Amino acid sequence: MANGMPTLEDVAKLSGVSRATVSRILHAKPGRKIPFKTDTQERVRNAAQMLGYKPSRLARSLVSSKTHIVGLVLPACGDSFSASIVQAAQTQLAEYEFGLLLANTSDNAATEAESIEEFLSWHVDGLIILPTQRTSDAGMFWKLWESRIPFILVDRVFAETPFYSVTTDDYHGSVIAVEHLLGLGRRSIAFAVRPPTVSTNRVRRAAFRDTLLRNGLRPDPNLLIEVPPTAEGGHMAIQKMMELPVMPDALFCCSDIVAAGAMDECFKQGIRIPEDLALVGYSDLDYAGLLGIPLTTINQPADQIGKYAASMLLKLISGDQPDIAHVNLPVSLVVRESTVANGRSRVIRDAETSRNANPAEAKVFVDK
Repeated sequence: MANGMPTLEDVAKLSGVSRATVSRILHAKPGRKIPFKTDTQERVRNAAQMLGYKPSRLARSLVSSKTHIVGLVLPACGDSFSASIVQAAQTQLAEYEFGLLLANTSDNAATEAESIEEFLSWHVDGLIILPTQRTSDAGMFWKLWESRIPFILVDRVFAETPFYSVTTDDYHGSVIAVEHLLGLGRRSIAFAVRPPTVSTNRVRRAAFRDTLLRNGLRPDPNLLIEVPPTAEGGHMAIQKMMELPVMPDALFCCSDIVAAGAMDECFKQGIRIPEDLALVGYSDLDYAGLLGIPLTTINQPADQIGKYAASMLLKLISGDQPDIAHVNLPVSLVVRESTVANGRSRVIRDAETSRNANPAEAKVFVDK
């Protein structure tokens, strides 16, 4: 064994067969019939296990022109939403013997472009990309498309493009959040939102406005508060609301981290939740139910996002077309004490109250 690493020749010598036989048995694709007797196959696999032989991905890639590696580009690795997407995608890819490389862009568009170029230099077979909040132009993705590089966008779409994508129903998520607050008697609802640079932000803004209008309320531009998607953004939202002539009685936040910052600022300012201010987040991160006051939020099925994205990408890599070009997964409202004291829900509104604004069915859970 050269350098202590077992080779095909070592396995062939121990099992008493040729190197070619060992290669065909150990490198056979799952489910494909192998033209050797069962006892020969067992002898080869036992020899490989005894020696600790591992098939070389490099050697396989030279033969097949495939690296069996996928690159996943995401704006942050630290939150449970991203972590769940990564875990689900990795599990799905592993079933087909694909490895996964990660790149964290820290929500920087330049770093995103550099990460994609780096993955391409490694000749990955495909890409799963969660674009940054600053990636408003589809130019980079058009280059991938025109180069016939398989890729799936996650949590973003670009108008009038043929790109494959997996998103969650952001329109309906905003609808059921606002309908919930209205059902609790709240009439002055502020929205701590990101700038409308990407599709998710534009869709959530539109749904917020439409839901108010459907319920006879005129949207107040002063209650649309643009903040960064950070805890500091939540602090800023509360401070801006306190400067208004009348303090709103509800706040819908674009993310759980913004809602967490808003909650912290409320504690500092003596604003009672939910008595003075009902608070809703978005994403249902792991800590949402563990805050000082458990947070009502919109749950996005991150594990399903990762699974669908990986499955669609595997089809593209194999030369097939996904059954659906754009998968839009349903979301659900998780009601906790930041809107309903003691976890008791008095009014829950489902998909019917959204007047069929979106075909996805709304699911509502009360987390006590």
